[in-house]
Amino acid sequence: MRKVEVKVEVKVEVKVEDRGTTTKQSRFDKAVLEKAREVEEGEVASYGSIARAMGCPNYSRHVGFALSKVKKGDDVAWWRIMNSQGKISYRAKDRIGKGTKKSPFTSLQRKLLEKEGHAFSDSGALVGFHQKLHTFRDSSP
Repeated sequence: MRKVEVKVEVKVEVKVEDRGTTTKQSRFDKAVLEKAREVEEGEVASYGSIARAMGCPNYSRHVGFALSKVKKGDDVAWWRIMNSQGKISYRAKDRIGKGTKKSPFTSLQRKLLEKEGHAFSDSGALVGFHQKLHTFRDSSP
């Protein structure tokens, strides 16, 4: 038996469309922010309503993740987006207060909504939540 050495050179050319550094996730996040910008003062929206308006009805949790990344310069009223019960989904970084009887915890989101004239029930739900829900425009062609 003899050994035969074979060298093969393969040249593969791949055409890649330049899309910059945008990833699928960052495109989703930008779309969430665009929808959130539609919610005007005096209105609110739920994570699920934004997800449905984007055509992703099962992605309400992802909408929440995208909104948690909002920075001050993004010009997005993130505090107008709530859960489907009209309650605030509390995040530790937004806590205000000491958690004592004299100074109980509240949230920045609640303070900003109250500043816009919204009120909350004893259970923590926004009063008139369903009447204040923003109706998203149909974005289909």
